[in-house]
Amino acid sequence: MKKNLLIAISVLAFSFLYSCLKPPQFSETPLIEFVSINSTQVQQMVDSIQMIISFKDGDGDLGSLESDTSTNCFITDHRSGKPDYTYNYKIPFVTPKGTTKDISGTIAINLPGITCIPFHTTDSVTYKIVIMDRAGHKSNEIQTPVIVVNCQ
Repeated sequence: MKKNLLIAISVLAFSFLYSCLKPPQFSETPLIEFVSINSTQVQQMVDSIQMIISFKDGDGDLGSLESDTSTNCFITDHRSGKPDYTYNYKIPFVTPKGTTKDISGTIAINLPGITCIPFHTTDSVTYKIVIMDRAGHKSNEIQTPVIVVNCQ
């Protein structure tokens, strides 16, 4: 009886440890989530914006080498009364660690001072963000909270 109990406990302990060591399995299509923004109220052309997003990518092919000129992060400035404008950024090469290709982490995106729509005392903007891996898989689209811009 003691022997069977010891075997059962050993099997349970091994199963528990194995499940802890099992690497995560992410989709080959990048997944991003909004984490934070440094401010939702800024002064026109004075304050910059820093956004933090998290990412997961199952095939570990996110980012590009310094010699590669292609962009892989697309941030769309969305305001009412103004056409959308997309900024193109480049995420640096992310190297998978260990034997698994799955990667996850955070990306800090810095945007310079925001300009206002002419003749407004305040403006508001949201940013829509999408990233793309080297295989051409586009992530989901996320959106920031509304950012109020003081135009005076």
